[in-house]
This record gives sequence, structure tokens and C-alpha cells, in this order.
Amino acid sequence: MKALYYLRIFFISYEFLFLVFCGAIYILFGDALGGYFLKFPMNEDALKWAMLFPIGISGWTLKDGVGVIFPDDRTSRILHEWPDYWRLKAHFDVGILNSIIYLLPCVSVWFFGGLDKFEGVWLFFMFAIAASLNAFSFYTAKISVRSALIGTGE
Repeated sequence: MKALYYLRIFFISYEFLFLVFCGAIYILFGDALGGYFLKFPMNEDALKWAMLFPIGISGWTLKDGVGVIFPDDRTSRILHEWPDYWRLKAHFDVGILNSIIYLLPCVSVWFFGGLDKFEGVWLFFMFAIAASLNAFSFYTAKISVRSALIGTGE
């Protein structure tokens, strides 16, 4: 039961939908987009520092994402006693795992010099934006959890 819930969280998400959409765009229009991509020169300095974006996004998620399940010392107790806390924890676990999963292709493409090819840029873009969507989900979850806890009167 819980394992299916974890799988549902992973596969039914904005991040996964975005990756499927980008994969479909690549399959359908990859050749045309690749030809268009080759017409523009790449800035070498931008390529050197491109990795800072996904690392920064994933770093923020790993650091500040904990605020979803531990909002503060006073209200964390209320949250952890909630009967459906395990569902929130499941979303947190999948989100943290996604943050790491989405960072790995970005690091690989950048490390192996794939940012000078269309396929590498497309892969980097896909997973960097997916990491951003994941971070945005954590941001909105923190706001929702704090709002719900304020409503409890604590």
C-alpha cells in the first residue's frame, strides 16, 4: 500500500509530466530544434558556470526542504502527531530523492562536456527545470504546512 503511494507520488507529479513533455518534444521535433541550435554560438563562460544553477536549486531543496516536516520547534510536534503525517513524509522523501535524481544528469552532461551538443543542452535543460519545479513544490509545501498549523491555533 505505502510502496504504491510512493510510486504514485513519483509518477504523478508536475516534474515527471514536464520530463515526459520534454521527451516527447525531443522525439517529435528534435532534429529541427537541433538544426536551429547549431546556428547560435555558445558562450564558453556560461558553459563553465552552468552547473551552478542545478546545484544551487538542489542544494536549497536539500537544506530548506526539511522545513516541510520540521516547520519549527513548537509546531513540529503537532505535525508529527497528525494521523496522515506518513503521507506528508512520503512526499518529502520522494521530493528529496527527486532532487538528487534530477541533479545527476545535469552533473553528468556538464562534467563530460556535453553542453556543446544539442542533446546535452536539452538533457541539462530538462532536468534543471525539473529540479526547479521540485524546489517550487517544496516552497509551496512549506507555505501550506505553516498555514495549516496556524489554523490549529498553536
